[in-house]
Amino acid sequence: MAMLFPHLPFHPDETPLSWAARSAAFHTGGRLVPFLNDLGIDLWSLKRGEECALARLCSISGQERAPVAHNAVTALGDRQYALRGERFAAEFLTGPVTRFCPSCLAEDAAGAARPATKWRHRLIWSLSVVRVCPVHQIPLLSHRGGKWDDGAHELQALPWEKDALAVGPNASLRPSPLQDYVVARLTGASGPAWLDGQGIEQGVRATEMLGAVITFGAGQKASNMTESMWDEAGRAGWAVMSEGEAAIRTTFMDLLKRSETNPGSMHPKTAYGMLYAWMSASRLTKDPGAIRPLLREHILDTVPLTKGQILLGSPVEAPRVSSVAKIAAGELVHPMTLRNLLADQGAISASDREAPCGRIFLRYDEARASIRMLKHAVPVSRLPELLGASRPMVAALLEIGALTRLAEVEAASSKTSKAVDGLEMTAFLERMQVRLPEVAEKPTTMVTLAKAAEKGRVKMSVILSMLLQGRLLRACRLAGAAGLAAVLVDPQEIKSKLALPRPGMSGELALIILGFDPSRGRRVFCHPEAAPLIASEPYGEDVWVSPAALENFRQKYVTKKRLPLVMGVRPLAIGKLLRERGVKPIWDPREFGAAIYEKADLPIV
Repeated sequence: MAMLFPHLPFHPDETPLSWAARSAAFHTGGRLVPFLNDLGIDLWSLKRGEECALARLCSISGQERAPVAHNAVTALGDRQYALRGERFAAEFLTGPVTRFCPSCLAEDAAGAARPATKWRHRLIWSLSVVRVCPVHQIPLLSHRGGKWDDGAHELQALPWEKDALAVGPNASLRPSPLQDYVVARLTGASGPAWLDGQGIEQGVRATEMLGAVITFGAGQKASNMTESMWDEAGRAGWAVMSEGEAAIRTTFMDLLKRSETNPGSMHPKTAYGMLYAWMSASRLTKDPGAIRPLLREHILDTVPLTKGQILLGSPVEAPRVSSVAKIAAGELVHPMTLRNLLADQGAISASDREAPCGRIFLRYDEARASIRMLKHAVPVSRLPELLGASRPMVAALLEIGALTRLAEVEAASSKTSKAVDGLEMTAFLERMQVRLPEVAEKPTTMVTLAKAAEKGRVKMSVILSMLLQGRLLRACRLAGAAGLAAVLVDPQEIKSKLALPRPGMSGELALIILGFDPSRGRRVFCHPEAAPLIASEPYGEDVWVSPAALENFRQKYVTKKRLPLVMGVRPLAIGKLLRERGVKPIWDPREFGAAIYEKADLPIV
């Protein structure tokens, strides 16, 4: 095969097409396409970096193929490309737009008899993120002639000198750190870990999109952005992205706080603008990368959502933050009933009772217990029928806490004060069925619960407490009857049990011994959000605490008053020591009249 002579060497900073265009000017004084046709090389095959085209051009020109292939952008199909091991979509390149630095081209041709043989189209000018010349620190110029061969970026055919004169002198501008990062990454250099961990195009696009919202606000549209605006956005986004995930999350929160919107109509797009619109587009064909799950998690943590709402491409299965109205809609319960129950249980403030349900926000998890209760609520008026019990028996079960009203009795206007948890009622009946053996006939010494209370002159609440505690060993159920109407007890056994002294102490005395405020500390016996810290039994208007329950609490927990004794440290030093080690009370001390710590959390001194 005949070779071209003399040899025009390939320059390490140019594209294969640039070298071919310079070769055409050098050997024929003409244009690129006729030159390639004479060599039997298809323009678009060379543009796509196809091996056959590169190999033929290098062979005919007497050029080593490796440097040329190193700068070849290879088409992979479906508008995907690769360069030096990095994959990206067509949008990562400038496409039919030719970018150039007039100062670079002027230097290329300085003193040359034939300037067209010297003008090199730099490889980095093909990248959309490169907008500033790193040598002369001026913005690159762009040209598009509207011709079929614009994508060849043939500088020899462009009126670039006229373009440069029309623009005039440019102010000095350093390349953005994002541009520097991309150029360095294509040479094999490493950068910030968060960006290096994803595709090069994903990192660039996410950085520019976030930077655009930071710089121009959530109302800015991507379609209205100029190249100088994208450059400014890249600089702002880099300051965040280069610092990694923690900085990105902080910026998400700052944007959320900055968004001036009515909380009742909060939508993620009002805070994150084009960033959110880009990642939530229904025709999104490219994976946005690591920023998408990061933003989704942040929105789930901070923005009121509805169950089933589509968020960044997938439905919200379990909202974390929402309004009472949206929670009620997703769970198919009445919003005002839910609002009142949440207020009764302290999940929202009492003042929120009068607020619109769409303006009350809370974490979804804080509403789950109330939702469950509402869905399984059973009116107190139906309990006699469902439990096979008389009204006094139902009242006694409520008194001893075997069944719990959904709201305090004092909330007389609330429907939830007149209902109990249906799941709790079912569990109560199941316990009775499991604990009490069934008999076909009533033993002669056994009587119903109502008869036992009448004969022994014992309160029904006392008998039911003993029954639930398993102290009535002879109790059984009569076949053919249902609920509490089937329960039989022995009056003599009740009398003998009442005569025996009970080990332990009253709840009030236990609270004083442990260092609690007796008026507020009673929540250790019955906490609405967790299991009680101290197991107790009914005892008139108070509760009874066994020695075992008291000892179990002492083994696991300690109140602040007893910390000096347990830790062996002077009282004045304890507060500072706990703060330094990050040890906090397990619950709000204001609720209990004392700070409670887990012994396992205490520092070893």
